[in-house]
Amino acid sequence: MRLSCRVLPALLALVSLSALAQAKYPVDKVRITGGAPYTDAEILSIAQLKPGDVLTKDTIAAPAQHLLDTGMFDSAEMELTGPGSRTAHLALKPTSLNTLLPASFENFVWWTPEELAETLHAKVPIYRGVCSDAGNLPDIIQAALEQMLAEKGVQATTSHTIVEPTNEHPQRVVNFKIESPRIRLASVDITGTPPALAAAMQQVIQRFGKSAYNEGLTGITTRELLLMPAQNAGYLTADLTAVQRSMTSAGVVYSAQLVAGEPYKVAAIAWQPTPVYSAADFSKDNLLHPGDLASGEALRKTEAKIIASYHAQGYIDAYVTPGPTLDNTAHTVTYALQAVPGEVYRLKTVTPLNLTPEAQQEFDANWRMKPNDVYNESYVARFITNNSALKHLAGYTASFQAIGDPATHLVDLTITFVPGRPIR
Repeated sequence: MRLSCRVLPALLALVSLSALAQAKYPVDKVRITGGAPYTDAEILSIAQLKPGDVLTKDTIAAPAQHLLDTGMFDSAEMELTGPGSRTAHLALKPTSLNTLLPASFENFVWWTPEELAETLHAKVPIYRGVCSDAGNLPDIIQAALEQMLAEKGVQATTSHTIVEPTNEHPQRVVNFKIESPRIRLASVDITGTPPALAAAMQQVIQRFGKSAYNEGLTGITTRELLLMPAQNAGYLTADLTAVQRSMTSAGVVYSAQLVAGEPYKVAAIAWQPTPVYSAADFSKDNLLHPGDLASGEALRKTEAKIIASYHAQGYIDAYVTPGPTLDNTAHTVTYALQAVPGEVYRLKTVTPLNLTPEAQQEFDANWRMKPNDVYNESYVARFITNNSALKHLAGYTASFQAIGDPATHLVDLTITFVPGRPIR
């Protein structure tokens, strides 16, 4: 006898509903095909299936569904074969790992990255460093992380979100984060700094040595902050080695050795012109030229000019890839900058807060960007800066927050006005 979760509707014509509902199908063996790169044990832990289980009409499809729910399989089919005790056959097609989103872990400082990956894999065997953006694996991983924290006696609040690409980290990731307690640096000790970089490194340590700690694949990480003096001086291959960080009651104690290498100069830099940002625009804004020291700061400022032009036309997810090609013999770099614009966003709502009725009326009369207009970040900044002459808005400062929905490409804009000081 053969039973499949795909053919049960056909069987209902042959067997009474009550008899089928009461039927029980003991599982003697489980056979898995197409499961790689996952082992049979890893698959069965997610499928919640093992020899000795007894399935019913209502549960025969559950093992395959558990696997599909993770978002890590393109297809999963369950079939029972044989009389009496039966063989359960799972035919699987896993999603290619290189099409999934990298997992980023922000501030889980109680483990080294290697320890975190190993411990997490032990609790979530199917974990391979990536997640789907359409399954429940991130929920499973977050639950495992919370259990791991509890086992260390840490009371923490965690979250996970999909983070869109930025110029700092141009990749889409699933980011797992410690929301609380807030993780801060307690001390920083960097050895091996060349004399030419000593003063700049000391300034960075003094400025950020007690700031919020950040590691992972989103935002500007602590490691990148500490490498900025070297990057800004053209040491493009600089790296931090022998990194040690430990969590204390005062925060993260961080130490590392700087391996600076040699400074690089610019051999060539080119921009791929677009209708949004022309070759003339780039020629005017570019701060790096052949023969210049390959300054990371100059590159970031050049990229920021390009990104601002895209933001002004609604491309709020836009970022720039510098496309560096390093000549490690001549110690030069060639840049080939290109924009990754994403989609155009439009305004969905605009909500000004804390205005008097008179100020609200004045805002409504002078605000020009309407729902369904292309969202223009520059316009918002200009409105806040330039409308201090308006009678009822003159007594406010203002800040704004724009939240874009990557599914609909619509923006909810909130402008928070604070009375008592001139708008700026």
